[in-house]
Amino acid sequence: VTMGTTQPRVAFPGRRATVTRARTRATETGAARRTRRRHRGREYRRARDGAGDEGSKGNGEGGRGRTAVTMGAVGNASPGGGSLLMAVFYGIAYLTAASTIILLNKHVLSVTPFHYPIALASLGVLFGWVASVILVHTGAISLEKHKDITLSSWLKNVLPIGFFTGVTLATGNMAYFYLSLSFLQMAKALSPVALFFVLTITGLDRFHMSVFISVMVIVFGAAVAAYAEVHFTWIGIGLVVTAESFEALKSAAFQFLLANKSFSMWEGMYFVSPASLIFLGIAIYTMELQEMIEEDAWGQIKAHPLIFIACGTLGFAVNYCSLGVIKNAGSLTLKVLAQMKSILIIFAGIAIYSDVVSLQTALGYATSIVGFGFYNYAKIKAKEEDDKLAAAEAGSEKGGEEAGYGSTKK
Repeated sequence: VTMGTTQPRVAFPGRRATVTRARTRATETGAARRTRRRHRGREYRRARDGAGDEGSKGNGEGGRGRTAVTMGAVGNASPGGGSLLMAVFYGIAYLTAASTIILLNKHVLSVTPFHYPIALASLGVLFGWVASVILVHTGAISLEKHKDITLSSWLKNVLPIGFFTGVTLATGNMAYFYLSLSFLQMAKALSPVALFFVLTITGLDRFHMSVFISVMVIVFGAAVAAYAEVHFTWIGIGLVVTAESFEALKSAAFQFLLANKSFSMWEGMYFVSPASLIFLGIAIYTMELQEMIEEDAWGQIKAHPLIFIACGTLGFAVNYCSLGVIKNAGSLTLKVLAQMKSILIIFAGIAIYSDVVSLQTALGYATSIVGFGFYNYAKIKAKEEDDKLAAAEAGSEKGGEEAGYGSTKK
């Protein structure tokens, strides 16, 4: 714009579209308004393929090893994004680290005098947080794009996720005291069940009958396996169900509270780990601290430092390798590898800890695995249906806006 008596007209990009939307909303029907609101919530469902189905679990398979959180594009990385060699490397590394951390946690809690599952679960979170803080303050990682995360927004959006993570880790590790290692891995096949109901109830995912049927197959298989389990206890099952339910709530919270954020692994550790440590610290103080003091738990750690360093290091390694698998091979590959890991742990439990797995238990678990396969297939098809519906609704809305603008212009 030049200074003078005559001012040329300034064109504002998007002004016409803004006016059109305002006029259309003023005259739209109730049905059109509901359609627009559904469209506005669709952005949450689009994130479910990676972060929703598998998510980035917290720390461990009951201390299961994953420390950080991934959201946004990382969780939705498409298969084939990297080289085949790197995909194979990260896949083997993930299976090795994930299997080792589970066996190591089982050894620490069952064989050594360190019987404090919540404290053990917090080691991986603490390790990842310290590493992220060091990298941030040395300038290796920049947090410039997350300047909008103030203390109040952290308390509102991140702290609840820390609570869900803390409950997941604590109850997951406590289950080792009540269930055999083999059956514990079988019970974790219920994870898609909890996730399905949480995402459907919260409206972050559409209900699809095919997905529901596959979930029921998983439930049936788990029930058959549990009925024949020699070391079955309701407390153990309750702990597993609680852990998987809060894991699903955490995934939903990521999508709902931080839908517009995209954190790398290190950024997730930096922001979310302190929130998790707050609730894990409260649980340790109320449930384990007194006994830890009486039994000199710190002395046990000093006597065997390498074991506990390995627990924290492997927790980070599992998370890092899982992100490598997602980046180079896709989230579905990670789910398949997670089931392979569970099968390896079942055989390890039989060989190392003499776990008894009856034929009926094995058949029940096999049924759950089949249901898991159908679940992933149904989720892929459901996503395709949602994408087609989204495209159709977007087209109809665009046509409505153009028609509204045309009538207004006349």
